[in-house]
Amino acid sequence: MLIFYSLTLLIVATILANIIYTMLPAIPLTFYQIGCGLLLSLLPFFQNYSLEPEIFMLMVIAPLMFNDGQNTSGDHFRQSFRQIFNLAAILAVITAVVIGLVAHVLLPLIPLALCFAVAAIVTPTDSVALKSITKDIELPTKVSGALENESLFNDASVIVIFNLALASFISGDFSFSEGLTEFLISFFGGLLIGGIAGFLFVKIQTALVNKSMDTASVIVPFSMMTPVAIYLVSEELGCSGILAVVAAGIVYGINQSRLKLTSTNVQLVTNAAWGIISSLLNGVVFVLLGVTLPKVISRMIPYSRTLILKLVFDALAIYLVMLLIRFIWMRMNIFHVQSTRSTTKEALVAAIGGVHGTITLAMALSIPVTSLGQPFPFRNQLIYIATIVILLSLIVPTFVLPFLCEKKVIQDQGEFNKYRTQMVNYAITQIKLDPTVSALDRNYVIDMLNSQKNNPEIDRKVVQNIMAEVQRVSAQAVVDLANEGKIDQKVANMFTRRIITTPNRNMKFMTRIKYIFKFQSRRFKVRKKVARTKRNARPNVQAKSRQEIHNEKHRISQLIKNAMFESVNTYLDQIENDENSGSVNFIRSSYSFRQERGKTDPESDAKRNSLLIQSFQSEYSFVAEAFKSGQISRSLSDQLSQSISTDQMAYMEQGSGSDLLLA
Repeated sequence: MLIFYSLTLLIVATILANIIYTMLPAIPLTFYQIGCGLLLSLLPFFQNYSLEPEIFMLMVIAPLMFNDGQNTSGDHFRQSFRQIFNLAAILAVITAVVIGLVAHVLLPLIPLALCFAVAAIVTPTDSVALKSITKDIELPTKVSGALENESLFNDASVIVIFNLALASFISGDFSFSEGLTEFLISFFGGLLIGGIAGFLFVKIQTALVNKSMDTASVIVPFSMMTPVAIYLVSEELGCSGILAVVAAGIVYGINQSRLKLTSTNVQLVTNAAWGIISSLLNGVVFVLLGVTLPKVISRMIPYSRTLILKLVFDALAIYLVMLLIRFIWMRMNIFHVQSTRSTTKEALVAAIGGVHGTITLAMALSIPVTSLGQPFPFRNQLIYIATIVILLSLIVPTFVLPFLCEKKVIQDQGEFNKYRTQMVNYAITQIKLDPTVSALDRNYVIDMLNSQKNNPEIDRKVVQNIMAEVQRVSAQAVVDLANEGKIDQKVANMFTRRIITTPNRNMKFMTRIKYIFKFQSRRFKVRKKVARTKRNARPNVQAKSRQEIHNEKHRISQLIKNAMFESVNTYLDQIENDENSGSVNFIRSSYSFRQERGKTDPESDAKRNSLLIQSFQSEYSFVAEAFKSGQISRSLSDQLSQSISTDQMAYMEQGSGSDLLLA
């Protein structure tokens, strides 16, 4: 029950921090979370609070790493693999080694193995904390991408180093060859296990989808338990559980196309669930930092002021050396971390942008309390140093980056509407280019997509003018059927007469006269032919039954209706442009409504659902390509992507109420 109460209070504190942040967004969210943690530390329950490191890594870090992995697109991973390996593996290992040696020089009383442990603790970066700090400033695109790539894998790299350092200290024996072998086994073994396990879990989820078991109550828990299971299996086999869940997450991200067979409802619920859990877990970590701070400080009180101040300066020196390593690495473009060498400003931003948070605190708290039945030596000092480095990495960029980077421009609503319209038009074009889509299903999807635009009021006069031409096109479609011999001329005359005589002030008088004369003259021409056919008909032919006559009339009526519908849609596609799209869509929607009135076809509903998902993916592709080519900024890209996600949710809700979208 104590664990339940503590987690509940941590989550409540995280929610409270989010509420305060919405009211006072001037201060980064991370600091509100730390502040709420400080308030929690005043409660008696949290005076001697400690969370088991194994539980923390399993239930907090593993899901976060898995989510980061599955949010990485396959194309991005393949294109950035060299940069990811450079920053997350090579730079992380070199930083840990150099900082370990520096720490041993600064703290000669602490064994070298523990110096490497504290170096591993302060090495990993946290992209979530960085985003919280830089929400109002525009980071260079190249730097922002590099920092995100670095944070993806460096957590796993340093955790392997950290575990090796602790094991070496506890055993008292360290062999470089054995340590390197263990590192390689743990590192690549974790990747291999994660890749295989991720592939198997994707297969299982695909099988569930194919067997129509893709309900939210099945897929969401399955997705949530995946990183926990993979972490446990990898650790049990002696490999890195964190690397395994990251690799599995990437496999999930690469195989998203298969998982999109899942219904829209389940997709959105799963994505929303992961977003909420990821946000809560990240918040809980910083709330824990706030809860831990008073305890860390109180444990340092028995020590002399001289030692406390020395540890503060040692932590500052470690942080500065780490900044220097990162700056040189980026500025000199070692191992070609970038396609082009970074400028001094970009390298400095990348160095300061290496914010520490989730993993750093997790590893610091995971230092054993005891070793061989005795209190673990230097534990308080190591956690104290790590805490100061975390705070420095949060405070320094908060004050320095605004001077190095431009302030984020508040997005112009006009520009957003412009690219939103282009985005929707792109998706509509993709649907129109697909010849396998029926006109009725296509119009339904186009109507839904057009509702995403901020369309101006429909011009009634434009609608009337277009409708006049639409009536002409409809009449011509009936005439063409008669010319092709698909319907009787008498039937054609009846339909065309009805179309032409329909009241429309915009159809010119002479146009009406022309069509009436044309159809009447055709009627007299075929009268003799019809009479001759009747005379030559066999007298003993059995009269058609009433049902057969009814079926024939229905067939002919449906044939005419479909021909008119196809012709009208072709004409509307030809004349549609940016100025008249609202009016054209209004007419197209009204014709589609009449065409499908009284129909209920589950198969057609499923096709429309699939087309909508396909259209939303086209919109995402448009946004990604526009950002990649530099047409739009990251903030506008995020805003457009968020609008697509919101529209998906809205359409899902609409579909669940009207049965237009199948869950």
